[in-house]
Amino acid sequence: MLDRADAQARDTTRKHHLEDIEQSLYLARLTHGTYPPYDQPSWCGTLDNQDNASVKSQIETALRRQNEKYANPNKPFPSDPLAVIKSSANPQINSASNATSPPSYFYWKRSPASFELYSILEADSNQDRSTSGCPNTNLLFYDYGIASVWRENH
Repeated sequence: MLDRADAQARDTTRKHHLEDIEQSLYLARLTHGTYPPYDQPSWCGTLDNQDNASVKSQIETALRRQNEKYANPNKPFPSDPLAVIKSSANPQINSASNATSPPSYFYWKRSPASFELYSILEADSNQDRSTSGCPNTNLLFYDYGIASVWRENH
């Protein structure tokens, strides 16, 4: 029972992280006329991948401006709560992670005016979202997502 409660708590943290990132992306679009990366019409990838550090930096700049709790530069950028736990110690993680890398939030700039954010969930795994169609990215499945087009219009 405690394991399920812990998983639900981590899922809640994930959802809050995505909402924080979402709000920073809206500020970035308001400021720059498009979502990060500002020099590309579309982009997709995991935010913890070192190859994506420049995109993460653009998002982090907006996050620290937009959200008071991230104004302190010592507060780390949001990352999956399991990032500090070895993946092999938690067999409930779905295919968005593997034995060598912890789960990571996935950002997909679909166009200059729309984006999606994905996260795994432990307590409600459904693999409803995937990275299918994202070039140069392994196929991964995620359980929870935020889509800017839907949330801006509803």
